[in-house]
This record gives sequence, C-alpha cells and structure tokens, in this order.
Amino acid sequence: MTIRSSSGSVSVSNLVKTTRSISIAALLFAIVMAVIGSSCTAVNPTALTVNKWSLSDSDFQTQIEAFSKVYESSGGASSLRSADGNSWATSFTAAFLNDQLSLQLAQIGVDERGLTVTDTDRANAKALLEKNFTSGSGSSVFGDLPASYQNTLVEGVAAQNVLSAAVIAEAQTDDGLRKLYESTKDQYQGDLVCASHILVLAGSGASNSTPTAAQYATALASINDIQSQLKGTTNFAALAAAKSQDTGSAAAGGALPCGPAGTFVTEFDNATWTQPIGVVGAPVKTKFGYHLILVTARGKLTFEQLKESLKMAVTDNADAIVGAELARIAANAQISVNGRYGQFDTATAKIVAPSGATSTTSSTIAGLPLQ
Repeated sequence: MTIRSSSGSVSVSNLVKTTRSISIAALLFAIVMAVIGSSCTAVNPTALTVNKWSLSDSDFQTQIEAFSKVYESSGGASSLRSADGNSWATSFTAAFLNDQLSLQLAQIGVDERGLTVTDTDRANAKALLEKNFTSGSGSSVFGDLPASYQNTLVEGVAAQNVLSAAVIAEAQTDDGLRKLYESTKDQYQGDLVCASHILVLAGSGASNSTPTAAQYATALASINDIQSQLKGTTNFAALAAAKSQDTGSAAAGGALPCGPAGTFVTEFDNATWTQPIGVVGAPVKTKFGYHLILVTARGKLTFEQLKESLKMAVTDNADAIVGAELARIAANAQISVNGRYGQFDTATAKIVAPSGATSTTSSTIAGLPLQ
C-alpha cells in the first residue's frame, strides 16, 4: 500500500509499504454496504425481486424520490436526475437497487444462521443512519424520510450489522483462520518477520512534512521515557495501547501484520530483520518519528506463528469478507431486476446500469406522494 499522508496521527497504512491483500477470488465481490431501504410490497410490475421478496415499481419510485429530495436538500449533487428532470441517471438507479439488494441478502443471511436482531441492534442502526443522513450544517435529515421508509432502513441496516459481526467472528475462529491460511498460504512461503511497535510522532506525522530537529528531539525524549517504563517485554502491549501514536496498531498492542523484507519503511524494515527476536531494540528513527520495535517471529513461519497476523488480515479485509458472504448468498438466491433500472451481473454479484443507457425515463417521478 502506498504510504499516505496523515494529519496528527499515523496508521499502519502509513508505515507499511505493501499490503498483502487476501487473494481469495470471492473477496473481490464487495457488495455495496450502504443505507438505502426497501419495501416488501409484492406488486407488479417490480423493480427488484429477491427470492419471495419484491420491490414494486411504484414503491421504488416513491422511495427513490424521497431519498433524492433529502439528498439534494442536504447539498448533494443534483445529477441524480437527467437534464429534463423527468428521468433518473441509470448509475443512480443501479446503485440504489444494489443497496436494496444488499439489505435483502443480509436479512437472508441472518435467517440462514438463525441469528436474532435485537432492539439494541435496531437502536444502533438508527443512530448510524441518523449520522449518515446529515445536512451540510451537520444536522440529521433521516427523520425527513417517510416513517415506513425509515423503518425498513433500520431493519435492513440492523440485519447487516448483525450478519457482519457473525461473519467476522466466524472468520477469526481457529477453523476460519485455518481456512484462510490454506487459501492464501502461497503468501506465507518465504521468510517473514512479525513485529510490534510503539510510535511517538515527530511533529504532525504527516508524510509530506519533514519534522524539524526540535520535533525529533521532543519525540526522542518521549520514546526514551516510554522505554524506561518497559519491564522486559511483559508490558509492551499495554504500553503500546496506552502510548503509541500509531492509531492503526495501538489497539492491538502495537502488533503489525507479518510480512516479507521490504514491507515497512526502510529504517523500520532494517531493524525488524536485524534485531534479536523477543528483545525491544533501541529507538528507531523514521520520517514519522521514533519507534520502539519488538520482533516476535522471523523466518519461515507456521500457522500458529501467523495466527495473530491472520486475525489482523480478517479485520483489515472485513468489508471484503462480508461482501464475499453476500456474494455467496446471492449465488443461491433468485434475483431479477427490471431492465429499465439495471441488470444483475452474476460474475460480480452486483446490479449494473443497463448497457449503453445514461438515464431511466419515468413520467411519474415528479410529485409522487411520500409514504
């Protein structure tokens, strides 16, 4: 991964030069996990059908009109409509239906696993929706949507959250990690190094800004103070969680994903390959500041040695893993889309805009009453 700028903080993505993404083909099926709702009215003609559930064309028009009004009144682009104002851009209708599809697939997944969506899950979903549906001034406009539409959004997003938590938890079990390892073990055949670190930034830590000598001196004094608090390595993770300014790894006790030579920025990388294993080395200076590094493993590593790194890989690829599960559900579902609005592509498990079209004409969009 290319090192990115950061103001005031540094994450693992800043430190790591390359990211070994999980190379399972299914993970490419990242279905949009957005917050557009659905209706369960089974009336023909339909805009979208998923198994026994159908979104009628009239309900689709009502919902898309309600959404667009809230979106545009909140400062969103008016390009959702065509120039004549009597049609929708097909990119918009396809995206809207993808979100509808995502909610339905999530609810199918919840039912398949026998999971329960609680009132707390619904409350959390509503809070997330209120946060996402905000105006330019920062106030929530979620309440401006029709009540029935709000309800279907809350139910759908709650199901997404419950399913996502279950899928990620399942992926981080020993069995799930073993399957991940077997599917991606070509990435782990060479020599690898696993390390944890504590970072004190010099200045802002922005990669496009070179710290001054004074900023480096301040960072060095702080890292030396932290090192004086170390008790061997027994409290390294606790100090990393409390003191490290790497926001991407602090919560994990400073642990970074295992990787081959060249994974990290040069000075950091050199230290991981030369320091003794299990010993905290002297502070290492990089363009971000100073690091205390603890090498935990190096060489050709076993599954057991890689388990923590695999758990981090699951967390880092959570959206793709959940998307892969939605794609699996979609492959076993009966899905049909009104050709005016899009087409379901089985290869990507997504609804795509009609080929060669730029807008979807509808003479009944304007002035539809909101439910």
